Amino acid sequence: MSNADEDGQLHRLGYVQQLNRSVGGVSSFFLGFSVISATTAVFSGFGFGLSTAGPAFVWTFPLAALVFFVWAAIAADLVSKLPLSGYAYQWTSRLVGPGLGWFTGFAGAVGFISGFTGVAYVMAGYLGSLFGITLSTAAQIWVCIAIVLLCVVINVYGVRLATVLNNVGVGLELLVTLGATVFIAVVTFTGDDHQAVGFLFSSNGPGGTSPYVVLWLTSSLGCIFGLLGVEAAADVAEETKNARRTIPRTMFLALGTAAVIEFFMYIVFLLAIKDPSSLTDSSSPIADIIAQQVSPWFSKVVVAVALTNILVCVLANMLVATRVVFAMGRGNMLPGSSWLRHVSPKYRVPTHAVWATGIIAVLLLASAFANAQAFSYIIGMSALGYFTVYVITTVGLVIARRHGRIPAAEDGTFDLGRLRLPMYVVGLVLFGAVLAALLFLPDFRPNAIVFVIAMALSAIWYVVRLRARIRRGNAGPAYAMAVRDTGVLPVVTTDDGHGGRQNESEPV
Repeated sequence: MSNADEDGQLHRLGYVQQLNRSVGGVSSFFLGFSVISATTAVFSGFGFGLSTAGPAFVWTFPLAALVFFVWAAIAADLVSKLPLSGYAYQWTSRLVGPGLGWFTGFAGAVGFISGFTGVAYVMAGYLGSLFGITLSTAAQIWVCIAIVLLCVVINVYGVRLATVLNNVGVGLELLVTLGATVFIAVVTFTGDDHQAVGFLFSSNGPGGTSPYVVLWLTSSLGCIFGLLGVEAAADVAEETKNARRTIPRTMFLALGTAAVIEFFMYIVFLLAIKDPSSLTDSSSPIADIIAQQVSPWFSKVVVAVALTNILVCVLANMLVATRVVFAMGRGNMLPGSSWLRHVSPKYRVPTHAVWATGIIAVLLLASAFANAQAFSYIIGMSALGYFTVYVITTVGLVIARRHGRIPAAEDGTFDLGRLRLPMYVVGLVLFGAVLAALLFLPDFRPNAIVFVIAMALSAIWYVVRLRARIRRGNAGPAYAMAVRDTGVLPVVTTDDGHGGRQNESEPV
């Protein structure tokens, strides 16, 4: 399918092609893989799982993979029919209504922005350990701000540059990080100083009043965090060649590849532990295990390569976050939408949306100067944002299916067909269970409080301003259609500053 066919589809959905449709199949796969980032997942989730439920936490990984396979199937079915930037925001807006689309998009923006901010913070900490420097909280925040701004600059200069750097980072991850894991496995299992297979079923996590099954299920959230973002390729559909056929394939391929690599890495590093007690207070258990089995210098080499993987994870997560913000700005859903929907004529990138997400991330980081624990609550909102998107979208799809609003599949594109309703039902059970755990488990309740406050603010904006905009046709898909048909943005009623009202319109 040619780019012209995809551009024609985009025009029928209400938009003129503005972004650079240059992402091919390989880059689409690499983008999805880097947003998931097997290396980032294992480096950040290993310690949490081990300290929460002991080595047996690894058996929650197949459950996590099942959750994301269901979501990938649902998302692949939709992107083949509505290949638009802003993915779930667009899907719920068009199939149910822009009101539901607003809450979906807002939760997605919260998930992506807090996610890439949190990954940048993790990277800053590993940079300190790489150079043997103990970073203070303030120093780590400043390093993290520098990482965020670097990714902003790269994203501003175009999707082609971002995807090239992303492809290099993923290539290094597949060749070096995975290769290092295989090497450590060989070193470990040819020697005598390693754990027996039975160690994988032990539960030497901390004691307490909670039943072990609660600890075990809690530890699954580390594995779940490691697979977040499987749908990322769908968010750059307007920049992907042959998007309706390419993205479903690359989405499943990215999920399958990342899942196999992550599970393999978890198993290897668990069995490579020499002394479990030595990792109790470790802030970088993977690096410590590598140093124990091989040498400290080899550990530093692996960590150095892993940092490039983590950097492209930040870069890719920022890229998809900006497309959600851009899509909502294009639909006149956000404050400052006329600024956020700007696309650079030279780089064909939503540069203002890129800067907006970067500024928000910096403000989140700045909050840690006043209260480091408050910042930890904010970065913990990432999974809440994602799973709120999954639940709202799936509920919306049940409604849309009942009213016959799911578009028909085109020949040669992915389609759930008769499996659509069963997949929705299974998805609601799985996504709802994870979201409930994130909201109500004691370890995650502080994150939930901050997230609920954020969603409450989005509800206030909806009631005070957005609902009226939507009713007048000045926001959402109707707004996009008006631009397509008239060539100018619809008339928007605004306050003239003297108690009266005035009408404004602006050219596209």
